[in-house]
Amino acid sequence: MLIDARAQEFQRLKKIVENADFQCAHDVEIFFEAYTQYIWDFKMVGLIYDHYTDETVIHGENGVDIVGIGPVVHHTLERLYTLPDMKIVFIGIWADKVSDDTYRFIQITHPEGTFTGPSIHGQPTGRKLGYDNIMNMCECVVKKIDGRWKIVEEWGLLGYSNFFQNGA
Repeated sequence: MLIDARAQEFQRLKKIVENADFQCAHDVEIFFEAYTQYIWDFKMVGLIYDHYTDETVIHGENGVDIVGIGPVVHHTLERLYTLPDMKIVFIGIWADKVSDDTYRFIQITHPEGTFTGPSIHGQPTGRKLGYDNIMNMCECVVKKIDGRWKIVEEWGLLGYSNFFQNGA
């Protein structure tokens, strides 16, 4: 039964992601919640090629920027290698229409997963991420480019609660 529920969820998210047509801010919210879960929960990393551009800039903590599709894919795969069971839990997402071809949205999430692969912080520890020790927040600008909605700029914050102290 669990397999059937997972397959149904996969199909539900796929349908939303494949039919992006933003008429209002609520459409953006529904799409990006589905898109985020489709990538992280179902490991559909290839979707990044459809919804980012070679000029997309992701502004991260400490002034570290990721520019372009390739580096975004690489960054995503690094995280999935470190936490292969990672799932994204949404706390909230809010969008606003800027113009007919531009929206902004902000989302707050927390990942759940287990460090079973090595990371930039060290070897796998078996420690678990969850609501009590991490929060993510990002803000994105989405524009319609050549008939497709693309993330053109993103600002991301990761809120660890001393998670990597003591060898994690």
